[in-house]
Amino acid sequence: MKKKIVVFGAGATGRGHVGLLCWQAGFEIVFVDKNKELVELLRNHGSYKVRLYGDGYEEITVDGFRVYHSDERREIADEIAAATLVLTAVFDQNLPDVATTLALAVSSVQKAGRLIPLNIIACENMMDSSSTLGRYVRALVDPDKVEFFDTTFAFPDCMISRVVPKPEPDPLYIITENYNEWTARAETYKGEKPPELVSLELVNNQTARLERKLFIHNGGHAVCGYMGYHRHWSFIHEALKDPIVLDHVLGALDELGEVIRIKHHFSQDSITEYKRDLGRRGAIPEMRDSILRVVRDPIRKLSPRERLVAPALLAESYGKPHRWISKGIVAILKYQNPSDAQSQELTVMLKEQGIDRVLSEICHINPASLLSEEIKEEWLFWKYA
Repeated sequence: MKKKIVVFGAGATGRGHVGLLCWQAGFEIVFVDKNKELVELLRNHGSYKVRLYGDGYEEITVDGFRVYHSDERREIADEIAAATLVLTAVFDQNLPDVATTLALAVSSVQKAGRLIPLNIIACENMMDSSSTLGRYVRALVDPDKVEFFDTTFAFPDCMISRVVPKPEPDPLYIITENYNEWTARAETYKGEKPPELVSLELVNNQTARLERKLFIHNGGHAVCGYMGYHRHWSFIHEALKDPIVLDHVLGALDELGEVIRIKHHFSQDSITEYKRDLGRRGAIPEMRDSILRVVRDPIRKLSPRERLVAPALLAESYGKPHRWISKGIVAILKYQNPSDAQSQELTVMLKEQGIDRVLSEICHINPASLLSEEIKEEWLFWKYA
């Protein structure tokens, strides 16, 4: 009998990244998704295709999986009881709903007499994703099962890196890059990692690896996205050909890389190579990585633990330059998109409360700081909108 991995989220990342890697490693995959149309499509068709781009391309047909709608909680709980691993790829706002099913699964796991630990890894683009999910689940577990839950379940925090644009127009055909970086916190992983799953790396420097990805990859990606939006481009690979956008991206990457090098003691060579990787990946035209995908939810991306504000605050504390990061922050503040609810909310806040209040309340940047003055200067002399 094949080992089984349950994947919450049958969207682009669930099927095009972690689900694909697990399937390639020989696991049976059980998908869970809240989109009823997608669930029925996957059930009826029984397969989907993934085309991976890098140096050339490779097309893979994924089949042999099963799929449940997220409301089928009892059936999913029973699947989890025999799972080797549980993964999520659902976006952070959906983790509380996943927690409801996982809390129900605690009883199923206990009734099954499971003796080996069950690791649940939330593959979301956020800090502390798995441990956050673990707290949600623990709050829902029956008091008489908490001890069993604490002993058996583990929620090692995770970092993933692979660009997987939303599959359009055919949801059964996913285009992605052949790059993979997937790590989980070794010290909180219980038991042995499945040896077949070589694409998952257990590391003792999870925070460093996560912040390198969040600051350099996501930070550079954000600068490219928001500057590309203001310069009226549709896709990341187009924006990177614009000399003005490229200047902003390269300037920000230099500052972001220096912050990570100082904080986590990466070598200069490793930081340089990581930045080069980002450039190579972003330039693949077949990816058609949408600017609108990259720039969505600006308020979340301006939080003090996020991709530009966090390294900007660190750069200020280290006495290092942050002018290009500040330009990136202003590009987010200037972003206005009627179809993006957070963009509209941010626009109203800036109009009614002013930039000092926004920097203080959303970014946690002291309005009297040098960083704040630099951002406001860039705001005043902004010329790209």
